[in-house]
Amino acid sequence: MAAVLGGEPQVPVGTVMTELHARVRERLRAQIVASGGSPDFEDPELFADVEALLRTAAGTFDSTRLVLPELLGDPDTWRLHTAMRYQSHRTKGSASVLLFVKRRVLMPVFRWLYEYSRDNFERQRRTNLLLFACVQELAVETARLRRDLRRLSVPPPVANHAAAPTPESRDAR
Repeated sequence: MAAVLGGEPQVPVGTVMTELHARVRERLRAQIVASGGSPDFEDPELFADVEALLRTAAGTFDSTRLVLPELLGDPDTWRLHTAMRYQSHRTKGSASVLLFVKRRVLMPVFRWLYEYSRDNFERQRRTNLLLFACVQELAVETARLRRDLRRLSVPPPVANHAAAPTPESRDAR
């Protein structure tokens, strides 16, 4: 229900966004199930739990909140360095010649090598997709176990037998 403020109706943005997010999640779930994804995703609640878990994990960009970087040790040993640095320890004259050769001769050769090795990158992409699928299956299992644990940890309601006589107790008199 839209409220009127200043003569114009106001749309409850939170409600609209929640509904939109639910529609997008349902469309994604249906697409994954239709394309042969995990049969566990037939359960919309489980899919929502998995999506929330993965969304939280994907939103963790701060490495200080993660355990694995601490286990890997010095970041220079495991972080990718994609920028190429042209350096030389030689004197200024010979260094400029070598840097020219690196930039004008070696870099075109490296670019050709990159094009040549694209097959390896494609294999790595497929391997990454496989790893993503494994992580997703682990997330499914984790979400299912958490849901089952929550369900089991809820105490059953206490029945008050003395409050109202049941038909069986009336017949016993």
